This record gives sequence, C-alpha cells and structure tokens, in this order.
Amino acid sequence: MSGEPGPASRDTILCAVDFSGDSAAALGWACRQAVLTDARLVLLHVVHDPASSPGFYRRVGSAWLEPMIAVAEDMMAEFLAAFRAEDLPAPAGLETRLVRGLPPGRIVEVARELGADLVVVGSRGRTGLPHILLGSVAERVVQTAPMPVTVVKRRDAAPA
Repeated sequence: MSGEPGPASRDTILCAVDFSGDSAAALGWACRQAVLTDARLVLLHVVHDPASSPGFYRRVGSAWLEPMIAVAEDMMAEFLAAFRAEDLPAPAGLETRLVRGLPPGRIVEVARELGADLVVVGSRGRTGLPHILLGSVAERVVQTAPMPVTVVKRRDAAPA
C-alpha cells in the first residue's frame, strides 16, 4: 500500500422528471451542473401508482392495457430526444431509471440508494387553492431529502 489516497469518487446528481416543460428546465440545469462539476447524472422518473393517477400513461390511440412501465420508457426516450435536439451540454454517461411508486417518497429513496449529493426537480409554481389541492412534489422532496435539493422553474413559466 502506498498510503496515497485513491481517486475521489464522482459526485452524483439525481434529476427527477415528469416529462413536463418544468422537468426539461430542471434537466437542463442538472446537465450544466454535472458538466461543470464532472458529476454523474442520473435521470429518474417515478411511474405513478395507478390508484393515484389513473390514465396518466395512456396515449391516444394506444391499447388501454398497455403496461405503464412500457409507456413510461417510451416517454422517457421521447423526452431525452427532444432535450438532445436543443443542443444543451450533456454529461457523458447520463443514466436513466424508472421506478414505481409515489413520486416524493421514491425520489428521496432513490437519492439515498444512489448516495446522491444533490437532487434537482422542476416546479410548476402552483400557489393558492391548486397548491393546497394538488400539493407539490418539489416541496415534499425539499422537506424530506437529507441532501440539498435544487428546484428549477422554466424561464417562461407564468404564475399558476
């Protein structure tokens, strides 16, 4: 043993997306941060429990019984293709993951499993009654994550 420290492990950034414009803004921010810091970037989508969002993954003209995970995989591929078409900086080796469950808890759980140093999420910026009725995934992640969380809004987002 030489007594020399080994190579430092790369930081990990987890970016949770729901395929919205707000998620695209979050992914853009996360990519720029990962490139600047040479961090590993993991892109996560939580496939909602059917009881909490029935029909969310159904596409017009598709079979009703198409497995949600298969539709989510297609949506992830389309989301990434649209993102890459914008010619934004992307880190080498972007990883993608799909998991089932309720988004706030699963995002924090996956971040812990990965040893993420940072979580990045998009925000729709809901306020008032819509916020009370629908809640905020970003807010719940900020409240429960043991690591820093960056919440990103689209530049063109109007108040909801």
